[in-house]
Amino acid sequence: MRFWDREKERAYLKRYFQTEPNAILFVYGPKSSGKSTLLMKVAQDLKNEPFRFLWYDLREYAIEKMEDAIAVLLGAKGSVPFLLKLFDINLHVVTVKMEEAAKVFRKELDPFVVLGRELLKVKERGMTPVIVFDEIQSFKDIYLNGERRLVDRLFNFFVAMTKVKHLAHVLVMTSDTFFIEEVYTSSALKNTSRYYLVDYFDDETALRILMDEGLSEEESRYVIENIGGVPWMMEQIIGSDDPRTAVEELYKDHRARLREFFGRMYDEGGKKLQDKVKEVLKKILDGEELEIEGEDRAFVRKLVEAEVLFYDPIEGEVRFQTRLDEKAARELIG
Repeated sequence: MRFWDREKERAYLKRYFQTEPNAILFVYGPKSSGKSTLLMKVAQDLKNEPFRFLWYDLREYAIEKMEDAIAVLLGAKGSVPFLLKLFDINLHVVTVKMEEAAKVFRKELDPFVVLGRELLKVKERGMTPVIVFDEIQSFKDIYLNGERRLVDRLFNFFVAMTKVKHLAHVLVMTSDTFFIEEVYTSSALKNTSRYYLVDYFDDETALRILMDEGLSEEESRYVIENIGGVPWMMEQIIGSDDPRTAVEELYKDHRARLREFFGRMYDEGGKKLQDKVKEVLKKILDGEELEIEGEDRAFVRKLVEAEVLFYDPIEGEVRFQTRLDEKAARELIG
C-alpha cells in the first residue's frame, strides 16, 4: 500500500520505541487503515537506531495446529520435518539451533524459554528487540497439548518481556477488535498494555492527498463524499482512469458483499437471524444506541467479522466500516 502522511502516528510510535519496554502495545483499527504500512515505515525510520525488529506477519502462514504455530514462532517457513532435516531456524533477529528446535518439537524444551534466551542475547549486544505480531488472532484457536490456549501463554510471555524484564518491545496489530477484549479478559493484561488507534484519514487530510496525487478538487470531493479517507480505496481510485467510475465499482462490490452476507445469515439461522442482523444495522442507520454488552453483541460480532461494521473496544463504539458499507445498508434495508 502507498504511504501518505501519518506524521502524528509515526512520531507516537518512534517515541514509544525510545522508552524502556514496559507494556504491550495494541495497534488496532479498521481493515485497510494502513497499520502494517505505517509500522514498516517506522521500522525504516529507525533502521540506523539500535533496534532489531522481529516481525511475524501471520497472514503469510497456514496455521492449523500447535506444531504449525510453534514453527512460526521459531521462524520456520517450511514444514517441520523439512526444517529439522536441513536448516537452523532463522528468526531474522535470532537463530535457533537445529538441535534445540528438535527438542521443542518433541516437547522436551519450552519454545518460550528458547525465545526469551535468544532475545536476551540481542539485548546484550546493545540492541532492543521489537517483537511485532500482525493479525495475531490467527493463533486464537490453537491449544498447547489440547489444554491451554497458545495465545494466552503467548501474552503471558509478552508481559514477562515488557512489564517484568523490560527486555523487548511487543507490538500487536489486529483488525479483529473483539479479539482484543477476549485476550484482555483471559490473559493477565491489566496494567500491562496500551492501545493505539490507527484510523482512516480524516476528510481534510484525504482531500489534500487526493489533490496532491493529481485529482481535481471536484473529483477529490466526490471521492471523499463517497468513500472517505480509506487508504486502500484511495490508492485504487488514484490508479484508475476515471475516479467516478472507480468509486461506482467499489460500491457495487460492497453492496454485493453485504447482499451475500445477508444470504449467509439466512442459510445459517433462517429469516430470524437475517432479520436480526438487519435490525442491528437499522439501529445504527437511525442513530439508536446498541446494546453492545447485551442482546446485540452476537449480531454486531457477525457484522464486524464480515467487515461491515468496525468496533472500537476502547471507546465501546460501533460504526460502519466504510461509507460504502453504510450506503449499501441504506439501499438494501432502507
